[in-house]
Amino acid sequence: MSQLRDEAEALAKALEFGVCDVAEVIAWSDAQVLREDQPPFGWLCDVSLARDLYPQDVAGMLRQCPGTPAKSNVSRLLVILLNDRLKSGTGCSSRIASLLYKLTFANEIEDLHLREIARWIWDAIDDGEAGQIQETREQVFGEMADALDRAATDAATTWSFRVGEQDNSPRRPSA
Repeated sequence: MSQLRDEAEALAKALEFGVCDVAEVIAWSDAQVLREDQPPFGWLCDVSLARDLYPQDVAGMLRQCPGTPAKSNVSRLLVILLNDRLKSGTGCSSRIASLLYKLTFANEIEDLHLREIARWIWDAIDDGEAGQIQETREQVFGEMADALDRAATDAATTWSFRVGEQDNSPRRPSA
């Protein structure tokens, strides 16, 4: 249940930050119901039926999952999700940079190198466009992408269901 709780919290944050949409959360919820022999009905089924609700309302529903999320695991799951978005082209580099910056100052990014890059990136984008530093905007975003990819690779966790992937069969936990 703890992995489910951590994923629910990571998705709630992703919805609030605009990193994923309600349809993706519903697909995740449906996959959770299908993979469990005895799914935790109630809040999870409510999420599966949340098609016409606002993202903030669905985030609140996700937070009905029992237990306390592990902040470090939620952070790692968010890093993986942001990295997937950046690699797939479904996440705007500027939006991801902004989110990383906010997450860093909220103390939600564990990876030290990614935190340093996230703090540096906003000034570097402006300075690069103004010609005040050597790096171009593309190089700055490239450094962000490299740091994000490294942090996601080192995250030591995985999603039970990759949010936003087309071919995404539910995975049963190994015994």
